[in-house]
Amino acid sequence: MRRTILSVCTLAAFFLAPLAWGHYTWLARTHYSPSGDIAYLEIGHGHDFPVSEEAPSTTHLQAFLVNDGGERKPLRITKEGTALKLEAPLAGRELARVYYVRDRGVISQTADGWKDGGRDQHPGAKSSIKTTQYGIAWVGFQGTTNNAKPLGLELELNYEKGIRGRLVRVMRSGKPARGVDVLAVMGEDSEVALGKTDAQGYVSADKLPVDKAMLFSVRQELPAAKGAQYDKTVLGCTLSIPGE
Repeated sequence: MRRTILSVCTLAAFFLAPLAWGHYTWLARTHYSPSGDIAYLEIGHGHDFPVSEEAPSTTHLQAFLVNDGGERKPLRITKEGTALKLEAPLAGRELARVYYVRDRGVISQTADGWKDGGRDQHPGAKSSIKTTQYGIAWVGFQGTTNNAKPLGLELELNYEKGIRGRLVRVMRSGKPARGVDVLAVMGEDSEVALGKTDAQGYVSADKLPVDKAMLFSVRQELPAAKGAQYDKTVLGCTLSIPGE
């Protein structure tokens, strides 16, 4: 029982840390195989992107490769040192996306800490939330990220570059998300608020340097539907891009 409580508390900390301490969880491409047919990525956690301070828990964690045709393939996640490692096999040179999802389900903050279940199980809970977290990274060599077909996630990010400049786009379940605050992270104590997204889900990233690896981060807290056994849904998503 104690191990279960500690596990829930640890996972809750990963979800709630960005609100309080500037810690993030991300998915980032690290390198390719010499032949270019495998992309290597890692899931890291900490405040000094892209240097991971500790490996996130693998509980409730899944990862997928989505090719340019929309086909999804699950990827194996392994722990190595202070990060989680993934290998994405590439069928060609076209751009593709890798993403992870951690659907934690409903947890409640009780007098004894965070526990699984909603208010039906913990009627006296201080807070009860449903949490889902995503991390996205592009892999491949040919093509463009502009106007990419949405992955269809509850919350997702994309990076585009063209005649309108450099843009970050936020989507909710495949549709543009307006009024979402977007944060750019370039390492320890280097965070830039980009502002709120417009009606098409875009916010400008032109004020950012072009030669640094970048992490874009968004979070949304949405009230639960009427009759739900929790108070709100907490969604988080990060998108990493290498230095240009």
